[in-house]
Amino acid sequence: MQKIPIDLARPGMKLARAVTRENGMTIMAEGMELTESLISRLENMKVDRITVQGNPVDMGGAGAGTVYAERIKRLDHLFRRYGGDKWMMRVKDRMAQYFRIKAAAQEARRKAMEALDAEPGDGANGANGGNGQ
Repeated sequence: MQKIPIDLARPGMKLARAVTRENGMTIMAEGMELTESLISRLENMKVDRITVQGNPVDMGGAGAGTVYAERIKRLDHLFRRYGGDKWMMRVKDRMAQYFRIKAAAQEARRKAMEALDAEPGDGANGANGGNGQ
């Protein structure tokens, strides 16, 4: 089971946990297989993370060089005095997991923007200097 940013969701992945709204209403059930349209629907509903079966996304090096990657590096320093405190180590681990997810999402957005910029245009971008504005 792996919690991932919605930006990294791909068709074929299966939900390991139901996706719910803040009020507890189920949006998508556990075990559903994601499709492009379901992923788009989740994005439109402002769902930012989902939990999928297995570990389909290697987030070990994802987001290197992002602000969140720098925050992960600082955790060792910030928690250096609490090595023997199990609760504080759990807090540190949760924070590291959160920062890894955010770093991976930031990296996915950056790569998506690069891919859009690299796509051959229909001539519309040429009139605007290629910046898409």
